[in-house]
Amino acid sequence: MSVKDWLIQRKTQWLATFSRFPIAIALLVLIVMFTLADIYSRGEPDYMNHVLSLGLGILLVVSIQLYSERLLIDKLYLWGIKLGSLILPLLYYFYLRQAPLGFNQSGSIRTLVLYFIFVILLLVTPTLRSRLTFSDSLIIYIQAFFSSLLISVILFIGISAILSAYTTLIYNLDARWFSYSAAIVYLFVGPVYLLSRLPVFDETIHDLTINEAKSIPPLLEILIAYIIIPVLLVFSAILIAYILINISGEFWKDNLMEPLLISYTIAGIVTLFLAENVDKKLSRMFSRFFPYLLFVVAIFQTVSSSLKTYDIGLTHGRYFVLLFGVFSIISTLIYSFLKSKKILIPFLLIGLGVISILPMIDAVSIGINNQLSKVNNIVESAEIDEETTLQLDKTLSDEEKAKFSYSMNYLNQQEQLDQLDWLPSSFDYYRDFEQTFGFNPSFHYYYGSDIDGPFPSDSNYAYMELDMTQPNVIPLADVDELVELSTYQDLQINVDLDNEPYSLKFVTERDAFSVELLENDSSVLTYDLSFIRELAYEVPVENSQQPLEKMMFTEENEDVRLTVILRRLTVEGNTNIEGEFLILITYK
Repeated sequence: MSVKDWLIQRKTQWLATFSRFPIAIALLVLIVMFTLADIYSRGEPDYMNHVLSLGLGILLVVSIQLYSERLLIDKLYLWGIKLGSLILPLLYYFYLRQAPLGFNQSGSIRTLVLYFIFVILLLVTPTLRSRLTFSDSLIIYIQAFFSSLLISVILFIGISAILSAYTTLIYNLDARWFSYSAAIVYLFVGPVYLLSRLPVFDETIHDLTINEAKSIPPLLEILIAYIIIPVLLVFSAILIAYILINISGEFWKDNLMEPLLISYTIAGIVTLFLAENVDKKLSRMFSRFFPYLLFVVAIFQTVSSSLKTYDIGLTHGRYFVLLFGVFSIISTLIYSFLKSKKILIPFLLIGLGVISILPMIDAVSIGINNQLSKVNNIVESAEIDEETTLQLDKTLSDEEKAKFSYSMNYLNQQEQLDQLDWLPSSFDYYRDFEQTFGFNPSFHYYYGSDIDGPFPSDSNYAYMELDMTQPNVIPLADVDELVELSTYQDLQINVDLDNEPYSLKFVTERDAFSVELLENDSSVLTYDLSFIRELAYEVPVENSQQPLEKMMFTEENEDVRLTVILRRLTVEGNTNIEGEFLILITYK
């Protein structure tokens, strides 16, 4: 095919796409315009609400168009349906104005779930009133998506190379030109190309085109049959061995297992659908026997998640985990015993998604109400009333402290602490928690291993930081120089000081933790800081914030005085020291 013929074919294909999806194309243009305006104004004002609402509109009108192509619907009536459907994204836009994404987690979660629902709806639409299976639809969309992604990446690389050459050789362009080109390529060219790869789903007219579109590419067939399925089977064997070995206790407490099981189940269900179109002996055996194994794993995952939920309470994250457990059990049952009904699986996913965003029973509302109940129950069990102190440090066990701080942290994130009637109206979570309750608000991060947290709890780990809840005043009257240092995997840092010929050497090696003042490479004063490492291990992990007087250390001689102030220090064993330091230098 000549270049001219290729260009003519692409022109015909794109014009057909514009004619087929005119409203979707118009909404894509609006998205690009809002994105370009956002880039130009550097985020002020923020057009994210506009873009997200328009994105929902695109998914909706494309789904309507794909469904209508196999029905005899008057064009004028179809236009009315499409334009009428845009009321939903318009209402969603007004909802986002009332629940901004940056300040309201409910809005963010509903946005993610709505997009998820509409994407699944887009995937399942070609199977409605059609001989196409959900597996066929997946293959069609996978090919369209990765083709458009490849085209977009190559096009953007080419445009970036041109812009880079121009800005290097001719004129220095603003960096936003690269963002402009990325917005046009990834938000318009890529999506339009994806739409152009979707066949008309009318089997009476375009049967040959549909068969060609749903045929599995050889590369994908090889990936599924000889890589993905064998890897899943080997992983399954390891997973089953671990469950059998640790089923008496460790399995139910291992926080790493829950995301692992969820990821495994998702990968298994998707692979089952894709394997239907692979005509290989291994894939046929996989489709026949793997659903039973997946069902057993789904049971274990759901029970494990339920036990964790019972222990720490229900949050919106655990709500979705349990909801996914319900979906995985039902879907594997359908796939195992009712294969003729497996088209119901994506609709089950859509239904559960809708339930999770309905008022009163949505994930965030249920999570907030559950955590409010847990906090109130803990306070009531401690027999606290308005006339007595709220100090719970000596009243609660460590386990109750962990649950209390976990729930309070969640309620603070959701901005729902004002629903606790017994809490002082002027209560500030970060400033007043420890003073009010007698223990650190991050207590749940350190206690045990049943509650997820970002910090390890083993004895080789220590952490301490400067208490920033109150202003810290550092006298600088006699200080000649102030050096601010951060160490992240750095074994040695050398700093040239303003007062020549002095320099500072800061060492955090395995057997050396020190700061040294040098004059022409000759040592003036060396301050061994290894005692700080030992001090860090003595600080209780639930009370890591220390006042300024406990984080300031001084060493001096007849020539100089060095004062080291710790802002933050992390120690792991004797091999890793990371932190932030202020060093005050006074020359005598």
